[in-house]
Amino acid sequence: MADSSSAADAADHRPDPAAHPGMPRWAKTLVIGAGAALLVALVLMHALGGGMGNH
Repeated sequence: MADSSSAADAADHRPDPAAHPGMPRWAKTLVIGAGAALLVALVLMHALGGGMGNH
């Protein structure tokens, strides 16, 4: 006969949330800041007449 506790343990294989907390706050801030700076640079280049081709 199968052990019921091992069957329950086998069905519950969710990772521990504390083991993988996700991206650190400083990394998110860096990515958002770099994206915003790139967007501002592209808008300025387009507004000043260069960079975006002939449209």
